[in-house]
Amino acid sequence: MRNTFFVLLAFSIPFCVASCEKERGQQPAKNPVIVEVAPVKQGTIAKELKFTGSIEANTTVQVYPKITAQIEEMRVDSSDTIKKGNVIALLESDELKAQLAQAEAALETMRAKWAQIEVGARPEELSQTEDLVAKAKANLKDAENNYQRMKALFRRGTIARRQFETAELAYTVAKADRNSAQERLEMLREGATKEDRDALKAQVSQAKAALDFAGIRLSYARITSPIDGTISKRFLDPGNLAVPTKALVTIVQMDTIKVIVYFSDNQIRYMERGIKAQLTVAAYPNQVFHGMIDKVSPTLNPETRMFSAETKVLNERRLLRPGMFTAVTLSVDPHPDTLLVPKEAVLYREEYLEHTGGSKGKVRRNNYLFVVENGKAHMRDIVLGHESDTAVEVSEGLKQGEKIVVRGLHQLNDGDIVKVVGSERSGA
Repeated sequence: MRNTFFVLLAFSIPFCVASCEKERGQQPAKNPVIVEVAPVKQGTIAKELKFTGSIEANTTVQVYPKITAQIEEMRVDSSDTIKKGNVIALLESDELKAQLAQAEAALETMRAKWAQIEVGARPEELSQTEDLVAKAKANLKDAENNYQRMKALFRRGTIARRQFETAELAYTVAKADRNSAQERLEMLREGATKEDRDALKAQVSQAKAALDFAGIRLSYARITSPIDGTISKRFLDPGNLAVPTKALVTIVQMDTIKVIVYFSDNQIRYMERGIKAQLTVAAYPNQVFHGMIDKVSPTLNPETRMFSAETKVLNERRLLRPGMFTAVTLSVDPHPDTLLVPKEAVLYREEYLEHTGGSKGKVRRNNYLFVVENGKAHMRDIVLGHESDTAVEVSEGLKQGEKIVVRGLHQLNDGDIVKVVGSERSGA
């Protein structure tokens, strides 16, 4: 019985093998994979360096008062446009005007003395001058008493410095008037010597300088803009005390804005003045703003170990505002007349490289794509160069004009039959 079973099995195996081969030969052919293709084209592509940064105004100026005084009027507010020379604020100026009037009177006195010394003295002039000397002495005594009183009050903190300075100035002017009147009387009695004439001439010059100084101090009560721009912020209101240590307003120039980007030393070879830049901001996601590098730092920051570059962008519509966060793309190291393919056509596979001696292996990334020839898709290893948002450079592995798969490539294997549909897309 056992022998009969082996005989039957031996005869049945050839029939089964033949039957299986017949069924395999009758399997239907694999359907072609539907794909879209694009030709390999020649063009120019640059390396794209991407940074982030904050937008800054091209110029930012804080305006400070030069004197301490109460604000009478603020003529600007935040977001106002201002021109160079326009008035920002007016400060209280009554005392400054009085000081200017005193300086004018002192100059006139000196000039009158000079005129008198030129023509000589008459008896009635001697009498008048003696009266002037007496009055000047009396005024000096009053001014000195007031000065000493104000000095004591100021030391105790009872009065402001401005009141003390006014009393001090009045005392100084009274002393000068007394001295001037006394000198005038002596010159009238004795006649002017050359030295006297030179001294009086110097006093005239001194009085003129004092008048100029008083005029300058009065001009400080009228605060004007040093630049054309926009008021970014106003810090004080009418009635506040303006002091030289606190800014009145901040003015910015936004017709041109700047963005400072920071980069490591391995990128310094690409960075130079004039490189074009593209900026995008979240406020306008579909709009690209164009500018260029204006300055590159010549030295590396020792603390951050980074270089910096300043990018300038025209901002005539003022869409870009200081403080906005922005993405910056720089196009550097352009490669002309190179082979370009659409970015989506490139795939990659990872290959693990084993190391001997107990060291860890490395993973190598191999880029490839599919080239269509004679109705079939052939896997082709390639070497990539520069890369943009839409295209990549192929430095090895392709020839111009070859057809590559851009749609349907994820379903392909090497050697698959394909059916090309749609019109050929541009290569880059």
